[in-house]
Amino acid sequence: MSSSSYSSSPQQAGLSSGVGGPSGRAHDDALWGAFASAQTAAEFCRSWLSLQCVQVVDVHSAMLLLEQDSGTFVPAAVWPSAQTDVTYLAPAAQQCLSERRGMLLPGQPGAPVIVAYPVELDGRVHGAVVLDVAERSEEALQAVLRQLHWGIGWIETLFLRRQGLDDAQTLERARAALDIQAVAAEHARLEPLAMALVNDLASRFGCDRVSLGIDRQGRARLLAISHSAFFEKKSQFVTALENAMDEALDQRRSVAFPIIDEEANGIAIAHRDFAAARAVCSVVLSSRGAGVGVLTFERDDGRSFDAEEVRTFEAVSTLLGPVLDDRIERHRWFAGRLVDQLRAWWAHFKDSRRPAFRVGVVLALLLVLGVFSLDGEYRVSARAVVEGEVQRAAVAPFDGFLREAPVRAGFVVKQGQVLATLDDRDLLVERQRWLSEREQHQGRYRDALAKHERANANVSLAQMQEAESQLALVDEKLARASIVAPFDGVVVSGDLSQLLGSPVEQGKLLFELAPLDAYRVILKVDDRDIGDVRVGQSGSLVLTGLTGEVLDFEVRNLSMAEPEDGRNVFRVEAQLARSDLKLRPGMEGVGKIKVGEQTYAWIWTHRLTDWLRMQAWTWLP
Repeated sequence: MSSSSYSSSPQQAGLSSGVGGPSGRAHDDALWGAFASAQTAAEFCRSWLSLQCVQVVDVHSAMLLLEQDSGTFVPAAVWPSAQTDVTYLAPAAQQCLSERRGMLLPGQPGAPVIVAYPVELDGRVHGAVVLDVAERSEEALQAVLRQLHWGIGWIETLFLRRQGLDDAQTLERARAALDIQAVAAEHARLEPLAMALVNDLASRFGCDRVSLGIDRQGRARLLAISHSAFFEKKSQFVTALENAMDEALDQRRSVAFPIIDEEANGIAIAHRDFAAARAVCSVVLSSRGAGVGVLTFERDDGRSFDAEEVRTFEAVSTLLGPVLDDRIERHRWFAGRLVDQLRAWWAHFKDSRRPAFRVGVVLALLLVLGVFSLDGEYRVSARAVVEGEVQRAAVAPFDGFLREAPVRAGFVVKQGQVLATLDDRDLLVERQRWLSEREQHQGRYRDALAKHERANANVSLAQMQEAESQLALVDEKLARASIVAPFDGVVVSGDLSQLLGSPVEQGKLLFELAPLDAYRVILKVDDRDIGDVRVGQSGSLVLTGLTGEVLDFEVRNLSMAEPEDGRNVFRVEAQLARSDLKLRPGMEGVGKIKVGEQTYAWIWTHRLTDWLRMQAWTWLP
C-alpha cells in the first residue's frame, strides 16, 4: 500500500516540505547552519524557534517560554523578530503551563488559531512554545502539534545539557571540598590544621593569599595566612583583614569584592576598604548553626571571583566548619570553655530582649536553693511480689498413678473441691482380696469354737483381725485417693494435666494453695538500702496489674540476704493494710518504704556519695 493511502502530504498537513526554490533551500540551510553552530542557549532557542516556524507554514508570530533559576517563565526566543509584540500569546502560554498539555485555542481575527505545547522533562514543566498560525483543518492542526512534540526534543536536550553541566560543577565542588576536608582531617591540633588548610586552598584555587580567622567572643581573630609562618597581629593589614572577616561573620553570608550580585552579596564596605586593587572573597565556616570562622581569599592579578568559585568556596566551608569547630574545642582548656559559657549566659541575662532567659535563670537558682534547703520524704524503693499469707501443700498420699488432675496453677477452688485423683483400681482389687480373707478367717473361727478347739480359734481370730486391719488401711487409701482443697483459695503452683498416668511417690508435692483473703508482700531490698529499713515502718505499693491503686503496707520482718541477678537483696516481709483487694499470688510491682525526712539533694545524691566513700576506702592507703 502506498503512503498516500494513509497520510496526507506536508502541504495538506500545514507543514513545509522543505523543498522549494533555490532561495528557500538557501534560507533553510542558513537556519540549520545557525542552529547547528549555536554557541549560547539564546542562539540555540532563536534558531530552533525559527526552524519550527518555517516548518509550520503560515505562522504569524511565535514565542518560546523557558523557566529561569528563580522559577519564573520568561521569553527565551520570539519570532519573527525580538521586537515582535507577543503579549497576546501570554494567556495561551499560561493555560498550557497550568494544564501541562498541547492546546488549540481561538486566536485574534485573521489569526484564528493559537497552538501551545509544553516543554516537559522528567515530569516537570520547564516552559512552553506558542504559535499564532493561520486557520487550517483539524488534521493540519494535529500535524502542527506533532511537529512541536518532536521538535521540543531539542529543547529537552538543552535542559539535559544544562543539567549535566550543573551536575558536573556540583560534583567538582564536592570533590574539591572532600579533598580539602581530608587535608584538614590529617591534623589533630588547631595551628597545623589552619596552616595546612590555607596553603592548600591558595594553591588549589590560584589565590595569592588565603587567610583563616576564628570567632572569638563575636569578633574574628586571624589565625593563619598562607605561606606566612608569622604575622604582626597589631598591624594595619591584619586589622583591615579582620574587619573584612567581621563583616562576613556578622552577616552570616559570603561577601565578595568586586561585587558579583548586588542582592546576594550583602554589605561589602570593609571588603572594599581592604581590597584596594585586589579581588577579595570571604566565606563563613559554620557549625551547629553558628559561625566559627571565616576564610578570606585574595587575588592580585586582576581576576575577580565569579559566582561558580564562590559556590565552590561555600561547599568547602560547609564541610570544614564542623572540623574547625572540633579542633577549636580540643584546643581550649576546660576552664576557658566554662568561662566562655558563663560569660555567654551573663550576656543573655543582661539582654533586655530576652526576659524569658532571665526568668529561667531566676527559677533555676530558686530550684537549686530549694533542692539544698527543703526536706522531702525519703523512701526506699524495691521490687515487690505478692504471696499468700499461708500456703498449703497438697502432696501424694501414697505411691500410685495419676488418673486425673482437673485444676492447675491459677485456678480458684472451693473447700473440698477435687484437685487430683490417683488410680484406685489396684486398691479396689486389694480390698476385695482382704474381704475374702476376712470371710475365710471368720468361718474358721466359728468352726473352731463349735469344736471347742481353743488354740485354732485364737489363731483364726488373730488372722481375722489382721485382715480387718488391712481392709481398714485400704479403705483409708481409697478415701485419700481423691486430693481435695483444704480451704477456699487459689492454686499457686502445680500443673499435672500433662502427666496423667505417670507414677507419683508418697509425699511428692502436687499443688500449692493460698487463701483468697490473706496476702503478704515480699520486698527485695538492695543491700545498699537495707540499713535504712526497720520493722514497723510503713510504705506504699503499686502493682503492675493495679496501677491505678496505691496499697499501704507495714514492714513485719527482715530476713537474710539472698543473691538475685548478680547482686545481694534482702527479703523484707510486709503486711497489707487491706484484705478486701482482688489480688493474686505472684503479682509484681514496686514498693516504697518510708524512712524519714531528708533534703532533696541528699535523697538524689546519697548513693553517689556512698559509692565515692566506698571507692575511697578501697583504694586509699
